[in-house]
Amino acid sequence: MKRRLCLMFMAVAAFIYVLPAGALDLGDVRVNARFLTDRMAFELKLNERQYNDLYEINFDFFNNVDPYVSALSRADVRAMDVYYRYLDERNDDLRWVMSSSAYVKFMSIDYFFRPIYAVNNVCYVRIYKVYPDRRFFHYGLPVHYYSYRGAHGRKYCGGVSYYKKNFRKHYNHKVYAGYYQCRPEHRPHDFGRPAPSARPSRPVCPPQRPVPHARPVCPSKPVPPAVSRPPKHDSKHDRYEHRDKRKLETRKSKERIDRSSTRKSREAIREM
Repeated sequence: MKRRLCLMFMAVAAFIYVLPAGALDLGDVRVNARFLTDRMAFELKLNERQYNDLYEINFDFFNNVDPYVSALSRADVRAMDVYYRYLDERNDDLRWVMSSSAYVKFMSIDYFFRPIYAVNNVCYVRIYKVYPDRRFFHYGLPVHYYSYRGAHGRKYCGGVSYYKKNFRKHYNHKVYAGYYQCRPEHRPHDFGRPAPSARPSRPVCPPQRPVPHARPVCPSKPVPPAVSRPPKHDSKHDRYEHRDKRKLETRKSKERIDRSSTRKSREAIREM
């Protein structure tokens, strides 16, 4: 029995050892904030004052999103809403620390502008994908590395950026005034598509109208051929024609009578 328990304990320990660190959380907040700040200060060529302020801003960001890492790995919609709200606040604070030209370059680098992403339900810090050596740093520890606990965060400043309020005390550069918020199309690139619900809703189909039955087509009746009718005569024309015909007959009868009378008269003369 003891041997079986010992084997089970060793199996669980081995599983935890090989499990990625991001599967449970993102790791130590201070380490992540320092590593990201170190690479940002190096690539964007920032000074010491900016380096220390960047660490505080990145610390607040990682500290705020840490409770939502597990839900972010599942692409939970509410967790993503909270994450991008904190990310927009972080990127807004950075506008007051970096110059406009440095901020434009910062927005063009995904592992600076959108530092967290998820693959296969595990969240990772994007900067470690580009710089895998986590032990190398260009700069030393920030001034408030051990003492800072989020005192300059917005929840302690009435929801207003601490770096905006104190901008004139420490900086005089031109502040970037363009659009800096994350866009909706960033979500599927960072965390994939939201997980479908356990019971997918049935698609609602519009009611279909019944198709009326087609009427049978009766054969067309044969069309009788057209009957040609004789042209209609004019009655007036007929009267004139009959009258001329009678005149002609009368004239012929007179001529016959005249010829017969002439013949008789000639015969009478011959007898005398």
